[in-house]
Amino acid sequence: MNKEILKINNLKQSIWIDSISRGMIQTGKIESMVKNGVSGITSNPAIFQKALTNEDTYDNDINKIISSGTKDPKEIFQKLSIKDITDACKILYPVYEKKDSKDGFVSIEIDPKFARDTEKSIKEGIYLYESINQPNVMIKVPGTIEGQPVIEELISMGINVNVTLLFSRKMYCESAVSYIKGLKKINKNQVNIKNVNSVASFFISRIDTEVDKIIDNDHKGKIAIYNAIKAYEDYEKIFSDKDFKDLEKLGANTQKLLWASTSVKNPDYEKLLYVENLLAPETVNTVPEDVYNEIINNVNDYKSFLDEEIVDLISESSISEKDFESITDNLLSVGIRLFEEAFDSLIAELEKKLP
Repeated sequence: MNKEILKINNLKQSIWIDSISRGMIQTGKIESMVKNGVSGITSNPAIFQKALTNEDTYDNDINKIISSGTKDPKEIFQKLSIKDITDACKILYPVYEKKDSKDGFVSIEIDPKFARDTEKSIKEGIYLYESINQPNVMIKVPGTIEGQPVIEELISMGINVNVTLLFSRKMYCESAVSYIKGLKKINKNQVNIKNVNSVASFFISRIDTEVDKIIDNDHKGKIAIYNAIKAYEDYEKIFSDKDFKDLEKLGANTQKLLWASTSVKNPDYEKLLYVENLLAPETVNTVPEDVYNEIINNVNDYKSFLDEEIVDLISESSISEKDFESITDNLLSVGIRLFEEAFDSLIAELEKKLP
């Protein structure tokens, strides 16, 4: 166990890795990360696009899949990604077991083209969950308006959900409520409610990238952290309400906030800006490999933001609440588009391999 990750764990935060590839699995890299204290994995279309483009470790399987008669590029991709996620789930299963089914998850995202299509998202979420067939898999669902019934339905079936692309507190709260609605619909005779989990992936650095363009220098690099801390206050309020507490008595878990997009985009910022300032109980930080390496190779004194005085930075800065809401709404649309483009790119790569 890495001492620096242990420090973070002692503040009741989990560190997950925002990366996966066939090579990382085959070389034992993921297993090594888990030994260091990494307790979960997140993936997305961009991560798989990078893996398929940069590694030749998939070539044999691609050829076998094509030889078996599969010609549809999306179906080929799903077979490849399902294998990777299944193998990763098995590596993380001892963590899942040790943490009493409250950690040790591996996330896979539904087709980003379904982000605004409720029915197709539900169908694909069920397909991925049943195909992977591991208790510690999480299905990633975009936190759109159309995604809310998807969250509710999958949770009601006992399928773990990672709500992704959350930028605004409003959509985070909507997603938390959808999770609770799903818990209420669970058939207690078919699903053990204590084994049902969800995280809400709240994106960080992309907010500062946009907001920093229009605010004064004194507040640059601070608004995204403030927005996340306020979301955590929303989390505390929602999951201390009687509506959830009645479910908690039956064994229900809270929907943890997961900090996503936590690598700094501005080279002038400290590399661990979105790690050191986002520590709080029952949270997750999913970090890319460069941030992971920065954590394990440096000595830091970590402390929870609950020990700090919270100042209303949005009111202090030159940005209005309306402008900030417009930025977060746009970031959701852009996030979906970027994942769609990455998905299209990996499909194009697979099409090149077809005879």
